[in-house]
Amino acid sequence: MTNQPSAAGPPESALRKDPKDDSTLVLIPGGEFMMGSDEFSVERPPHLVKVDPFWIGQTAVTNAMYGRFQAETGHRARDFENDALYNAADQPAVGVDYDDAAAYCRWAGGRLPTEAEWEFAARGTDGRTYPWGNAAPDRKQAVYGLVYGKGGRAAPAGSTPGDVSPFGVLDMAGNVLEWCADWYAPYPADSAGPLENPGGPPQGNRRIMRGGCWTYQAQSLRVTERLLTVPHQKLSYAGFRMVVDSAGDESL
Repeated sequence: MTNQPSAAGPPESALRKDPKDDSTLVLIPGGEFMMGSDEFSVERPPHLVKVDPFWIGQTAVTNAMYGRFQAETGHRARDFENDALYNAADQPAVGVDYDDAAAYCRWAGGRLPTEAEWEFAARGTDGRTYPWGNAAPDRKQAVYGLVYGKGGRAAPAGSTPGDVSPFGVLDMAGNVLEWCADWYAPYPADSAGPLENPGGPPQGNRRIMRGGCWTYQAQSLRVTERLLTVPHQKLSYAGFRMVVDSAGDESL
């Protein structure tokens, strides 16, 4: 399995700016890991997966980034765009459905992550429960447990440094749920070897969201948590981050 970077965070060689939206991307080296868990039926069974190298947004796409996309393309307004709780420039862009998120990624030269890529970027190779390890969450470490309708909102993207994965990716436990590319399907019951770059079934009626969010409680921040949702769903606690395919620069 691929070695993980140190707790000091990714080296400069593993960071780059996306030329289209100016987001910071983190290089995730290819490797094998055990995906899923025995905790809940939707996460079973744990199974070996291999992913190729890719770049992923260090944070979710922000309102400022999404605004540039709208201005350039004329894309429709997102829900909550005029709500002061959710429209700060540095907050994650919420109120977007699957098609909105996918359209943004195409515009910026990327795509949505598969849930295998998302989970690998969140937990690495050591089977940890949360991005930071196995210690239970606390309010200084992740954004969660806030109350909808009583001032609850997402924090500025990347502003909770304790919520960090072994690769240096931020906010993968709390703040906002994140769209993934996959249609939902149960995990394979028996796989002889590692599944290489799984991407879900070719069609379905529910998409996958990953991560926790500001409305969730601590038990729902685990990196193996899967949320099944209809593609047109728009939520005040759900956004997305972008993946860009590696182009021979996976030297780590």
